[in-house]
Order: sequence, then C-alpha cells, then structure tokens
Amino acid sequence: MLKFNYLKSNLLLLALLLSLNVLGQEKETLRVLFVGNSYTYFWNLPQMVSALAADQGMSIITRKSTLGGATLKQHWEGERGLESKKMISEGEWDVVVLQNHSKSTINDPVEFEDYGKKFIELVKAKGAKPLLYMTWARNWNPLMQEAVSTGYRDLAKSTGVDLAPVGEVWGQARILRPDLSLFDPDGSHPSQIGTYLTACVFYRILSGKASQGLSGRLSWVDQDGEEIFLAIIPEGEAEFIHQLVDKVLVKTMEQE
Repeated sequence: MLKFNYLKSNLLLLALLLSLNVLGQEKETLRVLFVGNSYTYFWNLPQMVSALAADQGMSIITRKSTLGGATLKQHWEGERGLESKKMISEGEWDVVVLQNHSKSTINDPVEFEDYGKKFIELVKAKGAKPLLYMTWARNWNPLMQEAVSTGYRDLAKSTGVDLAPVGEVWGQARILRPDLSLFDPDGSHPSQIGTYLTACVFYRILSGKASQGLSGRLSWVDQDGEEIFLAIIPEGEAEFIHQLVDKVLVKTMEQE
C-alpha cells in the first residue's frame, strides 16, 4: 500500500508538471502581464517572480498594470488612468494574470464574473493564456476565503482557464505556521514573506517546476547597476514555503 501511494503521488506530480508546462509553453522567454491592484504590486510581486526564475536560469519577463483598490471593471473601463486593455491588446504576452479586488467575490459576485469573463475573452483573442489570481482572506476574518475561492474556482471552471490558488495556499500556511507574518500591519496586504509565498506559487505554475530549491534571497539590478534586494527570507521559512506550495498544488490537482 505504501508503495502504491508513493507511485500515485509521483504520477500526480508528473501530471501536474506536464499540465503546467502547457501554460508556460516551454518557451525560452515567457512574457507575463499582471493586471490587478495593491495585492499585486506590494513588495514587487511581478519582479519577485522574475527573480525566482532568473535564480533557476530561466527568463520570465513581467510587467504590471496596477492601481490601489482597482477592480477589473475599472481596468476594463479605463477608469483612474488605467490602460490595461490597451496593454493586453498591444503587448505580445504569453500569459496575463488577472486579479480582482480582494472583496469583489463577496461585494458584487455578478460584476466579478462579468468583467472576469470580458478580460478572459480579450486575453484569449490576443493569443495569450489567462491566469486567475485567487486572493486571500483578511487577517481578521479567515472565513472570507470560502467565498473568494468559490468565486475564482467557478469562473475558472466556466471559462476553462487556469487558476493560481494563492489564497488557499495562504490559508494552509496560516494553519500550519501561525507564527509566520504573512500580512502587512493593516491585516489585508501582504508582508514581504507573504509576497514571497505568492511569488513561489506563480513561479511553480508559470515554470512548471517544483518550488523546492528556490533561493530565499532575491535581488534585482536597477538602471545604474545597483543591486536591490526584493526579499531576504530566512532559510527555514523559505523551505517551509517551498514544500507547502508544492504540496497544495499537487493536492489541488488530485481533488480536481
């Protein structure tokens, strides 16, 4: 029985990696646009994803269209100076990550579904792959996660697109390691380690490679050649995050 379970686990992992490689298309360079709000730009999530890939000898070029508190409706209608539709239409993207307001599935699920589908159709029409970014529950109310997860999973299922279950990985981290400070002091936005966890989820999905072995020290170089540190995560905490990300994504696939 133990041998069978071990074989089953490995087959599931292999199947997951193969399915995720389809998303990444195994291209030499992957171009990814992140559309969202502060849950995307806090602690430079897109750049963290690029840095994780670079650490493993891969090239993931990331760009973002973000504004604090923005909804996908505001992105679609070009409110507050947003030009997300133009960026999607004119850019040669492989993947477009879509993140709605963190309470959109609760406050207006009809709008969430409507504008989610509009963006998904646009992204597909431009030859890119949509990737939904499931957000997390607020620190003071973990029960939010059920509504958030349901909204994103239903949208992903009805449109046949891929989903990054970030919020569910956060939920498991909060249960297993309540000592980890995933949140900014406001209890809503991510801390540096929270963004690092999120970046590992996206790295795993976009690259099709396991998270274990990733570095917890990520840096970038500015236009003057100066090194900028994006994340400095203690080794033990980074190792826990890598194992958790891999485990949750394999379990998610098994359930589906």
